[in-house]
Amino acid sequence: MPRLRLKLTGFARFFIVMVILAPIAYLAASYYNGEDGWENIKRVFQQDSPRQEVVVPDTEDDESTTTVSTPSPSSMSKADMQAEIFALRDSLRAKEFEIRELQRQIRLLKNR
Repeated sequence: MPRLRLKLTGFARFFIVMVILAPIAYLAASYYNGEDGWENIKRVFQQDSPRQEVVVPDTEDDESTTTVSTPSPSSMSKADMQAEIFALRDSLRAKEFEIRELQRQIRLLKNR
């Protein structure tokens, strides 16, 4: 009885290796970086969550970040969206003012 040999093209071999090797490499790299790779994968494919997480860096410390959880736009009413837009605009104005003030301070320090 002859042995059945499966013939594959080079791309098919590459594709099969990548389907198996890429997730294992990602999990290993996540583990090496101190993260939970499996939870990251779950979070990426999670569709039923009505909230989104936004990472905002703190201005005082470059190393720390603040995670702000905001509701997804599909679950918000129009009034809530408008209120959030106004709040974000106010925050933007405050940040722009802070940037201008810091640029002014930089110019003053350079002129010394």
